[in-house]
Amino acid sequence: MRKVFFLSALVLVLGISANVSAETVKVGTKTVINGSYSFKAEFPEKPKMGEGVLRITLWDKDGKQVTDLEIFGSYDMASMAGQHSMAPKTVLTSQKGFYLFPVNFAMRGKWQVDLVFKTKATENTKSSSLYTAAIQVSI
Repeated sequence: MRKVFFLSALVLVLGISANVSAETVKVGTKTVINGSYSFKAEFPEKPKMGEGVLRITLWDKDGKQVTDLEIFGSYDMASMAGQHSMAPKTVLTSQKGFYLFPVNFAMRGKWQVDLVFKTKATENTKSSSLYTAAIQVSI
């Protein structure tokens, strides 16, 4: 019971709300976040049971690849919500300018990867959510 409460509280603190406002996007499809950004999330290798990496490419409105935003990622098995969930964490960038999010598909079935795109906080401004995406993956 405490684990479920803790995970729920953590999700709310990070601004990820049980997919209430998440838009389902397809792997490998370029998706517009707003007038300033677009992204594409894809698996360089076909997802399978075990460790995998979701690669996210972010572009600005001029089509230039950027790493201007913070991305938080989490994942869970849809049919067993909370049993295989990974709490939201910051998605790191690679030297080549991609965001890389490691996932561990513990068993076969349908999984959901959630991504929250936020502006980066500065001295004078707070971080703010721009977009929440839900990606369905079958293993």
